[in-house]
Amino acid sequence: MPQELDGLDEIDRTILRILVQNPRTPYSDIAEQLEEEGFEMSGEGIRYRVSKLFETTSILLLTAPKQHGWEVIRLFISAEDSEGAKGETFEALADMGFWMNCRGIGSFDLYAVATVSSNRDADALIDTVRTLETVSNVEYMIETDRMTTIENYLAQ
Repeated sequence: MPQELDGLDEIDRTILRILVQNPRTPYSDIAEQLEEEGFEMSGEGIRYRVSKLFETTSILLLTAPKQHGWEVIRLFISAEDSEGAKGETFEALADMGFWMNCRGIGSFDLYAVATVSSNRDADALIDTVRTLETVSNVEYMIETDRMTTIENYLAQ
């Protein structure tokens, strides 16, 4: 029986590893790979598990954005030191096309990620964030290379 960790068992982790490599992998191919690892599942069983994974996790399958002509931009944002500034900035970012927004404690207050089609679009997005009244500083990085080791994320 697969060992469960934080709601994900070995079968779920294997399915996620496969989908990270190719999000369009047919369920029949996933079934074959699972069988090689000692798990027998039907395509319908895999479809059910994938549906549940999407319902209960924050799966992000953005693989090889360069192959699609996208630039991935990551912004590290500091908010003004006034009451409500972090919350206002967080809400404003949600309306600006970022597909991930995080608020926390550390060297910066907010982190936001977007895909853009060019460096010009990245500059425009950065400039727009900088004009927010609640923002005191914006640092950024345009991704030029990526190494994803899903096994480390899904480690037991």
